[in-house]
Amino acid sequence: MFCRDHAVQLHRARAELDRAGEVVLIGQLTPRHAAHFRRRAELTWPVLADEDRASYTAAGAKVATANELFGPKVVAKGVQASRRSQVIQTRTIGHAAQLGGVLVVRPDGSVAWSHMSEDASDNASPQEIVSALHGGAETATAG
Repeated sequence: MFCRDHAVQLHRARAELDRAGEVVLIGQLTPRHAAHFRRRAELTWPVLADEDRASYTAAGAKVATANELFGPKVVAKGVQASRRSQVIQTRTIGHAAQLGGVLVVRPDGSVAWSHMSEDASDNASPQEIVSALHGGAETATAG
């Protein structure tokens, strides 16, 4: 739910994000599912597949507890997100409790900024990402 909603939010801010840097999305899915997700979400950015979640581990993304997935705060934000983006949850691909984050990576590979999700509803806003990109970084990676 929140991954799709975040992709919709990013897509809506695509012009501003594209002016600020290069965006690459990474998901815990197969290459076939990544291509399908990209088409279905009408994304112009690359969507990379990381079935083994190696990038999530490397970035320090955590696996959520039950409360971080289904707690009252998360459920309330899920209802709001669904209304805002008109996205509904369908079949989850990969580890359902895997949380993601956003990294702004410099051309030399160093991380200029990061936002790692604390619960399923915790995603960096497009404005936060654009601001971080304006801080001199080149690539934002969301997953």
